[in-house]
Amino acid sequence: MHRCLTCCAAAFSACVAPAARAADWYTGAVAPVERGAWIVAVDASTTLSSQGAQFAGATVTAAPRDTLLVGGPRLRLDGLIGLYRAGGGNGGSALGEQAEIAAMAGYAWVMPDAVFSGFVGLNARYNALSRFDSGLPDEGTRIGVKAALDLYARPTAFTMVHATGTYASAFNAYYGRVRAGVAGLAGGFLGPEFAVLGDDFYRQWRAGVHLSGMQFGAVQLGVSVGYLHDRARKGGAYTTLDLRTGF
Repeated sequence: MHRCLTCCAAAFSACVAPAARAADWYTGAVAPVERGAWIVAVDASTTLSSQGAQFAGATVTAAPRDTLLVGGPRLRLDGLIGLYRAGGGNGGSALGEQAEIAAMAGYAWVMPDAVFSGFVGLNARYNALSRFDSGLPDEGTRIGVKAALDLYARPTAFTMVHATGTYASAFNAYYGRVRAGVAGLAGGFLGPEFAVLGDDFYRQWRAGVHLSGMQFGAVQLGVSVGYLHDRARKGGAYTTLDLRTGF
């Protein structure tokens, strides 16, 4: 499974150029590039950690009436796969496998210096553990409701703020990520980031530094590194690669 995830992460990178949305296994949309005037944006992300966790995810966001530069209805598809360590009630940990697909509809409000989007829809989420643990919930596939919020703002010409969050009723899965930055290399932004994520099996928070929004043709590239702490394996390090493109 480790080898499969590594191959999937590489495939994401190749096809999209891969969050976050953003992202990381959860990804959030970022502001579209003006010169692109896309009607569809594709965000892909891969996260690796010293804890042995691996996640890869992708989000497709479409504007059915106009371009993503214009406020209006939005359609969104999310997908993810991952490996993680789950802490059990007996004090041990089990290797977990995870996958999700989601389809949502929503609306985006486009302002001169900000974009705010909200989505709601259905998701199917799968969790499986390497061994039985009575301290963890039942495994398998569940269908539930998923919601997502995303805000990207440019307070000045040289600064940015991005906040994104999702919640799914299947296994109570959640994700939140906040980034702030100042103009840096290759048109990107450099600054701090903080994230929380988890579900009924897995909980983690991250604090690090990102360099995001670097423009290379029709592709935006971002990278993050930092410290993480999860319930099963405690402290460690992580790195995330985010890619975004559209048409």
